[in-house]
Amino acid sequence: MNAQLKEEAIKLRIEQKLGYSSIAKLVSVSKSTLSGWLKNYPLSDERIRELRTANLKNNEAKIESYIRSKRLIRERKFGKNYEKHLDTFKKVSKQSRFVAGLMLYLAEGSKKDDYHISIANTDPSIIRFFMKWMQEFMGVSSSSFKFQLHLYPNMDIKAEAKFWASILGISNKQFYKHQIRKLQKGSFTYRESFRHGTCQIYFSNSEKKRELMSAIKAFIDSFLK
Repeated sequence: MNAQLKEEAIKLRIEQKLGYSSIAKLVSVSKSTLSGWLKNYPLSDERIRELRTANLKNNEAKIESYIRSKRLIRERKFGKNYEKHLDTFKKVSKQSRFVAGLMLYLAEGSKKDDYHISIANTDPSIIRFFMKWMQEFMGVSSSSFKFQLHLYPNMDIKAEAKFWASILGISNKQFYKHQIRKLQKGSFTYRESFRHGTCQIYFSNSEKKRELMSAIKAFIDSFLK
């Protein structure tokens, strides 16, 4: 139910450019919930001015302006913290980068066999990080990786494949056949512009897989002992 309401709210925001108050009345959810759902869909300054002119007797424009100001404050704080941490991590040791990759694989990687090294994620930066980590610490060339996209039938399949190939710097020949998942009743339909499905990266080599898993186990054991 929440997935359907979220999609309806986003549709009203994109197509009709409605404010939070108007959408909350139509989809019967709180403004705080909408704030999370619509954070990637701020209204333009022009649209807020239109709301202010058209709704002189209510607070629609004031609510939008307030939410925008709060978002800008959060973005400035995020940017400040980002720059601080970026300066720190530029100086991080090679050993720390190695451990970071091990922990990423421990949390997200496939462990079902002794042959396939694989991670899936919706965030391209995670896939790029793992590619670079595998090149640096496992000696795997970028051309040796294979990829598979998990998409939905209402997505532009060719456009999404082009997006991932471009951002990862890979050839279309490195893709396995895309997996097109059926939309389940009540599931979100992934129409937002910032969604590009899930990308799974593969490298198949039993020796490299054993090396990776043994390194993870050694790190965990060294901490526990």
